Amino acid sequence: MGVFIGLVIHELVKERGLKAKVVADYINVSESTLFGIYKRESVDIDKLILLSKLLNKNLFLYYLNEEPLKSMFSQDFISLQNKITELETDLRLKDDKLKDMIEIVDTQKKVIALQEANHKRSETKSKKSNK
Repeated sequence: MGVFIGLVIHELVKERGLKAKVVADYINVSESTLFGIYKRESVDIDKLILLSKLLNKNLFLYYLNEEPLKSMFSQDFISLQNKITELETDLRLKDDKLKDMIEIVDTQKKVIALQEANHKRSETKSKKSNK
């Protein structure tokens, strides 16, 4: 396995300035067991969950580039990326169509305004000629 998770955990604990006793108590182990964890390549899932919570960091993400997770998520990633590309294309097409429709509506408003203006002029001329 390529991830040396114990070292990652130890570095995160040091960065956050946490005391060994606090970390050990949180994951329900002795301090000596905690120092042993810092030297491990793997950690029990229940401890990894607790450490992720304590450190506010998803420690499982460090395993995404390792097999078999890499293969599993790689296929999902490719599938999702293709779907995103497809949706972006659909969005662009609909955006273009919307712009065209807005332009049509604006043009129709101008035509209506011109027709109303012509109608008012016709009425005004009609009233003048009736007088």
